[in-house]
Amino acid sequence: MIILSERFKIILDNLKKCEVFADVGCDHGYIAYKMLELKKCRNAIITDISAKCLKKADELLKKDFDGRYSSFVTDGLKGVPYADEVLIAGMGGEIIVEILDNADFLPEKIVLQPMKNSEKVRKTLVEKGYFIERDYTFKAGKFYDIIVAEKGKDEYREEEYLFGRDNIREKGEAFKEQTSNKIEKLKTALKTATEENREDIEKRLFVLEDIIK
Repeated sequence: MIILSERFKIILDNLKKCEVFADVGCDHGYIAYKMLELKKCRNAIITDISAKCLKKADELLKKDFDGRYSSFVTDGLKGVPYADEVLIAGMGGEIIVEILDNADFLPEKIVLQPMKNSEKVRKTLVEKGYFIERDYTFKAGKFYDIIVAEKGKDEYREEEYLFGRDNIREKGEAFKEQTSNKIEKLKTALKTATEENREDIEKRLFVLEDIIK
């Protein structure tokens, strides 16, 4: 029995039903396994740049879903057949952007969970013709951003690129807690800041305090 971590449960909840699901950088293959088990997809694709990691996922899926998945040792979506929904989770935003820029295809639906530089991911999605349906921060031990998008036109304001549209609209508890933590760190830094750094810290403080009012 596969027991998902809280983070993986939230990622899985944000994935929709599809025909072919692809997990890029699949690690142990837990999400692809659950997508097949819960009949949220007909077939699955797992990819990883590491053959060693992919072998673990391959062994897991083969036991119960032999013939319903394919695996590829590759960088991102290079050399991968089409999937209508793709997950890229647990990577830095710049790496995710690079994967999208170099992909052999862009799916109809995409779920991204960048570890940092989320604003770059949001900008890339809008530029590549995606409408961002959900874009918020959640807490599962640490704070994470999750971005759910489908093909379609969208427009984001600068503050939405920086913080996430749903965070600004809803001001969820995880986002408020994360932002409050950042504010406290900046206030502490301000006490010992040089004159050169003070203005920058004060500007960042103003933006963060204003965004969670």
